[in-house]
Amino acid sequence: MNLLTYSLHLLGSGANAYILARQLRDPLTRPNILAGYQLAESGSVPFLEALRDRAANEGDTWLADRLTRHAADEKRHGLIFAHGLKRLNKRAINCKQVSESTTEGKPSQRDRRPFFAAYFDGYSQESLKPQNIDWIVFLA
Repeated sequence: MNLLTYSLHLLGSGANAYILARQLRDPLTRPNILAGYQLAESGSVPFLEALRDRAANEGDTWLADRLTRHAADEKRHGLIFAHGLKRLNKRAINCKQVSESTTEGKPSQRDRRPFFAAYFDGYSQESLKPQNIDWIVFLA
C-alpha cells in the first residue's frame, strides 16, 4: 500500500469513526443506530445456519464449524444491541417479522437496496439463496 492509499484509508476510517461516535452520543439518533446494528447482526443468523447445514450435508465439517461459530457470534452481537435498545426503553426488532412484512410488500418496497442490487448484478435472487449459492460467491 503506498502512502497516498494509506493516508486516504486513515482519513476515511477516522471520518467514519467520528460520524458513528457522534451518532451514538446523540440521544435522538442512538436508538436508530442500535436498531440498525441489531437488525444487521441478527438478520444474518438464519442465512448462516442454512449455509452451515448445507456445508455439513456436503461433508465440509471445517466450514460447517466456522459457520456455526459465526452464526453464534452474530446472534450474541444482536442480543447485545437488543439489550442496548432495551436500556433506552425501545423495542428490539424481530427479524422474522421484518422479513415477512417485506416479502409481502410492494416490489418497490422490497427492492430498496441499490448497493446490493449493483453488487450482485448478474445473479438471480434464486442463485443467492443458501441452498444454491456458489461457495466462491459466498466467500467473496
